[in-house]
Amino acid sequence: MTANKDIIAEAGKVAGISAGLGLFVSAIQNTLQVHSEGAKGVFTRTGGTITMFAAMGGIFSLGESVAQAARGEDDAINAGIGGCAAGLVAGLRTKSIAKMCAACAGIGATMYAYEASGGLKGTMAGKSREERREIHTSFFKSQNNA
Repeated sequence: MTANKDIIAEAGKVAGISAGLGLFVSAIQNTLQVHSEGAKGVFTRTGGTITMFAAMGGIFSLGESVAQAARGEDDAINAGIGGCAAGLVAGLRTKSIAKMCAACAGIGATMYAYEASGGLKGTMAGKSREERREIHTSFFKSQNNA
């Protein structure tokens, strides 16, 4: 039961962070638009952006965590599954199944590639000089040696 609470707590935390980012984007959208709403336009005119960011962040985290729990592995495929779920939510706003599928494939593939490449740290982070050299030489083998 605690694992499920952790998954939901993590999804809520990510949704809150994503909502904050959505608020920032909504404020920028509100600033760039011409209207007489003033500052409350962040919520009344472009507030859907906040909701969309929060929903996508929460669904991504929930999808990734559920995939990890169901598969029993912690790898890049889980991020792809979470990205696909977030893409479905993004496409849901347009009410188009084709756009939902395209967003699922696009965001899922992007998140898979990001996780598989090691994220911002890269795959070489934490490896010794000898390990990095071995990976480098195995990756850049000449055609004559193969």
